[in-house]
Amino acid sequence: MWYLLAGIAFGVIGGMGMGGGVILIPILTGLLSAGQHTAQGLNLLCFLPTSIFALFLHLKKKQVEIKTALLLAAGGLAGAVGGAFLANHLQNDMLRKLFGAALLALGGSRLIRLAKQRKNVYDKKK
Repeated sequence: MWYLLAGIAFGVIGGMGMGGGVILIPILTGLLSAGQHTAQGLNLLCFLPTSIFALFLHLKKKQVEIKTALLLAAGGLAGAVGGAFLANHLQNDMLRKLFGAALLALGGSRLIRLAKQRKNVYDKKK
């Protein structure tokens, strides 16, 4: 039952293009006691069908710049090869810490951006 609920949350977030792994991996490791390597592997496997479906809908609405997407995909493929190689050589605990650090960095970046936007709106009202 918990796996189904985690999958639904992953699907909704991933379908919107926001990276469902940000939800799925912490649920799998924190609530469902999966190892970090297992959680990341499940995330990647679940990502395939959800991303294909979401891509189909975005293509249908002409919301995808094909040339840009191909360039990003080429870079992403190269990064995925390097990242997979690195992940396979890291201990579960170190991989979990790196994933947590990446989430904290992403969250911090978003907070800084939000603070700057709010400041700009406040400055314009003056």
